[in-house]
Amino acid sequence: MITHIIWDLGDTIITPPASGQDLKPLNEYGDLQLRPDALETLRELKRLGYRQAVLSNTATTDSEGARRLLARLGVAVYFDFIYATQSELSHDKPEKPNPEVFKIVLTALMISPHQAVMVGNSWDNDIVGANRSGIHSVWLINPSISARRDMATPIQNPPWIIPVWDLDGVPKALEVLQVAFVEK
Repeated sequence: MITHIIWDLGDTIITPPASGQDLKPLNEYGDLQLRPDALETLRELKRLGYRQAVLSNTATTDSEGARRLLARLGVAVYFDFIYATQSELSHDKPEKPNPEVFKIVLTALMISPHQAVMVGNSWDNDIVGANRSGIHSVWLINPSISARRDMATPIQNPPWIIPVWDLDGVPKALEVLQVAFVEK
């Protein structure tokens, strides 16, 4: 049974910095906002009984900085665990799609991969990384936020990948995954 949703942060829950990268901690950017339908989707998933976490590749932002940003935006209360990699400027730190960072989150949540779903906009990092880690995923394919450069990496099924246009489609995608998981 799927019990936890693991969210990407930039271009998934929030708008990204204008530079695309957090050249300073995310909580220091005053113009970052929740993406459309983020609050409503987080509320609905909590109402449905899902536990939620964040796994984000970041450049300078640590996990506490990500939590402060989410608190300022009024949504930190929806997350049991927040992990920011601080890896985009350092090649010696693991980041998505490396299964190591997914394992960090699964261990912190005390769950197995089949109990989680990754929600993100990046095929290369969020979806391929979750797939390699045995985690189902929901891919945000809205062209204004979707990212895909890797067209060659093979994926396995299961875990399943459900495409949705935007955040308001996530609850329905989870319903589909729950049915597929039970029937498996």
